[in-house]
Amino acid sequence: MSKQQESAVIDMTPFFNGEVGSETAVSQFIQTVEQAPMAISITDTDANILYVNPWFCQTTGYGLQEVKGLNHSILSYRTTPAEVYQGLWNQLKKGRSWQGRLINRRKNGERYLADVIVTPLTDGEGETTHFLGIHRDVTETHELTTKLINQKTLVEAVLNAAPVAIALLDENQQVVLDNLSYKALAADFQQEPAKQIIAKLKEELGENATEQLRTRRFVEGHSLSLELKQSRGERWFYCKLSGFSAADSGVDDYFAPTASDYLVLTISEHTKEKRHQEQQRVSELQRMTAESEMMHVMQETLHAAIHQMQGPINMIEAAVTVLTGRSGKCPGLEAMEMALKSGADAVDQLRDALPDRPQEAQQPVNINQLVHDVAALSTQRLLKTSIPMQLKLTATLPSINGQPSRLRVAIKQLLDNAIDAIEFGKPQSREIEIQTYMDDESVVVLIDDSGPGVPQANKIKAFQPFYSTKPVASNGARGVGLSIVQQVMNEHCGSTLLQRSPLGGCRAVISLPRRERDRS
Repeated sequence: MSKQQESAVIDMTPFFNGEVGSETAVSQFIQTVEQAPMAISITDTDANILYVNPWFCQTTGYGLQEVKGLNHSILSYRTTPAEVYQGLWNQLKKGRSWQGRLINRRKNGERYLADVIVTPLTDGEGETTHFLGIHRDVTETHELTTKLINQKTLVEAVLNAAPVAIALLDENQQVVLDNLSYKALAADFQQEPAKQIIAKLKEELGENATEQLRTRRFVEGHSLSLELKQSRGERWFYCKLSGFSAADSGVDDYFAPTASDYLVLTISEHTKEKRHQEQQRVSELQRMTAESEMMHVMQETLHAAIHQMQGPINMIEAAVTVLTGRSGKCPGLEAMEMALKSGADAVDQLRDALPDRPQEAQQPVNINQLVHDVAALSTQRLLKTSIPMQLKLTATLPSINGQPSRLRVAIKQLLDNAIDAIEFGKPQSREIEIQTYMDDESVVVLIDDSGPGVPQANKIKAFQPFYSTKPVASNGARGVGLSIVQQVMNEHCGSTLLQRSPLGGCRAVISLPRRERDRS
């Protein structure tokens, strides 16, 4: 020990109570304290410094002789609240140790954060004779901790400001971190959104989908769409999951590091875009369906007109044949022959005027989708006429082979007839119900209304052209709707029946084969 160090060391013998070998114990104690990698000081009960170790000098910048006899307050800095020092002295006066943090000042004026422990030293009678102070500079640790806290705050702020829902999932698909958008979405879902998304992910990729993501078999993650049905309507989301691994922070992992797998889930809502697309799709459907309906009406009207004109022409032709065979020439025969020729020419002109039907390939058709399309096309009219409509569609309905545009026209004709029946019949109850289900090898559509219904005697006649229960003064083509339906059903090897509805009006029953039948 140097002379400079000796001058700063107090007599430690009293602390060993005069035990045998106390000098050796004192020497060992001093040697330990001198080499300790922390600032150690001993003061009297007024906090005047009696001893400091070299690490104290290294930390504070003061020499051993500079601090001896000075009050420990030379290290104090004004930014430490007075209440902290008051609490320190209250503990020491009670004979208790105090631990806390103080802002200290080095000799050169530089501030540092000190983690401090002050312990009273007592004599054999329990009276406090000195104070032992131990402190270390934790400025860098504090700065690092503060940066980590700030980074966490910044990350949370960025996540919460993000316009998409973000969640971090652990190996058990439990949410360990999420943002405000995700919390709001969870409230709308009324359950953890991640559960629904993981379930759909497994439907698309299999039961080991999450493991594939975590092992980075899908480097870019996997995207999927999710449809959420609520009382206020459907909502659509784009979801993406990607996996990564992070080192575990447990004590047991210090020497043998392990990692845990996580999934990052992002959910962005595109309901507004989807609804806009749906509106555009419905508008285009309305245009196409209106054109198709007009084409069907023109075709059926012209076919019916030709059929009805052909009857009188056939009668005139028969009369001409009879009169021509007589010996005497009939005065009106020439006029009848002219009328016959004019009628035949008119029929030929009508046949030539028949519009060509657009060709549409046979393809798999989702009847439920067609019903939804027709319901969307008729929404405005249903609202205008104050007629509520309920859909009861079997979710697992199989597809059929057919022409979607023609089938859509047929279903819409039946729905229009149901609305017309309620409008012109003015029943007390106003309601329409559409159901779909599977019956043996057929897909069945039921359209029920609460109108006046169709009398039993007219249920077959109703399919004849120009037969209608509408008032004569009503707008639109009368009596061609059901003939259009019948034609479409014939093309699809299906059938249409009219029955009594449980709602009190008419029930239209459409049966379509699940698979295309042999039409030969």
